[in-house]
Amino acid sequence: MKQLVLVLGIFVSGLLVLSSMSIAQHGGHGAMGSSTMKMETREVLVEGVKVTFQIMANEEHKKMLKDMKMKEDVEPGTTHNITVTLKDAKTQKEITNAEVQMKVVDPKGKDQIKELRYEDTMKSYDAYFKLPEKGKYQVIVLVKRGNQKIPAGIYYEIK
Repeated sequence: MKQLVLVLGIFVSGLLVLSSMSIAQHGGHGAMGSSTMKMETREVLVEGVKVTFQIMANEEHKKMLKDMKMKEDVEPGTTHNITVTLKDAKTQKEITNAEVQMKVVDPKGKDQIKELRYEDTMKSYDAYFKLPEKGKYQVIVLVKRGNQKIPAGIYYEIK
């Protein structure tokens, strides 16, 4: 009986986590701290690495930084912050020792390429980009760990 209760508890917890991830992926709303932030979140699994992309408009990112009492200035001339977290799919441990380069291609085919900086307190890599117009953007990362190179990407649409 105890095992059944334990299994049901794990199952319900898993459903809650998956449904909240699904909401974040589809609606772009996730709770951070005491306020609700609008953030688009997508995950991809490549070569045993779970790559999570989080895209947030600078106005929302400024609010989040303020709520977290982090001092960081948004890069002038940019519109969005793009954050990437990396986890080993087997161990679920964060990968904190990689070099991550990102390329964002706008709807007209123009690209921006930046090296993402590692943020230790968030265990993530991020940079600011200019996504000024409506349309579909391609967001691609190249993760370098030792002699391993892992490409991953998503599409992000501004409506």
